[in-house]
Amino acid sequence: EICEELEKTARLLIKENGLQAGLAFPTGCSLNYCAAHYTPNAGDPTVLQYDDVCKIDFGTHINGRIIDCAFTLTYNNKYDKLLEAVREATNTGIREAGIDVRLCDIGEAIQEVMESYEVEIDGKTYQVKSIRNLNGHSISPYRIHAGKTVPIVKGGESVVMEENEFYAIETFGSTGKGH
Repeated sequence: EICEELEKTARLLIKENGLQAGLAFPTGCSLNYCAAHYTPNAGDPTVLQYDDVCKIDFGTHINGRIIDCAFTLTYNNKYDKLLEAVREATNTGIREAGIDVRLCDIGEAIQEVMESYEVEIDGKTYQVKSIRNLNGHSISPYRIHAGKTVPIVKGGESVVMEENEFYAIETFGSTGKGH
């Protein structure tokens, strides 16, 4: 129902019109240990619970110009520091981005911020870790993944951002192993 309502609202707001305006990809709704890219099927009986961590990922496009948007929500405030870590890491990635900036440097900055956070859950303290195998990416008309990857950890290639390129800076945090 969450995905259906979000998609219905998005279609109305962008005045869905075939290839001129519409959804860019199916809405993802990933719970807890599933970090990303789960799309519930119609009739999925899963119900969002008070202690769940829910990641929503949706996108729209106007004339092929894609907006890729993801956010995390939870009802239990014990996860507030986890959400803060991810939000601050995303903001850091956005601030670091620019023409001629190396993508690996953005990833290193994101990881540094993400892993500076700790979360106490049920009396146990966990370091927040970047999920190594999930990344941001370049976007081009009608292409959600256009070839360049923005890591969220240190390392990787020295590829740079170039003028007239567009990116989704996406960060994923975990209190687990980070992959």
